[in-house]
Amino acid sequence: MALTKEKSVSLSGRSIIGNVEVARFSAQVATDENDSTTMNTYINDQAAYRKNLKAVRADSDEFRAYVRDEEDKIFAETEATATTETKE
Repeated sequence: MALTKEKSVSLSGRSIIGNVEVARFSAQVATDENDSTTMNTYINDQAAYRKNLKAVRADSDEFRAYVRDEEDKIFAETEATATTETKE
């Protein structure tokens, strides 16, 4: 019998404009080569979103960049672990 390990990484962000949470962003980062990373955007205030479309989209782009950076770190860590386990 062999131990199977799983790691789950969740990331979140919020677009807040004038003390109003306009949008919320979430991501589940893949840690297994058979999984895929998912990202979601939830608009909490449609009127504020339409008024501040460019700002919310900029926040969304920044969140996506953050997810990609974290994904790169996780993939590098996963590959390093797999390489170590293969050598043993």
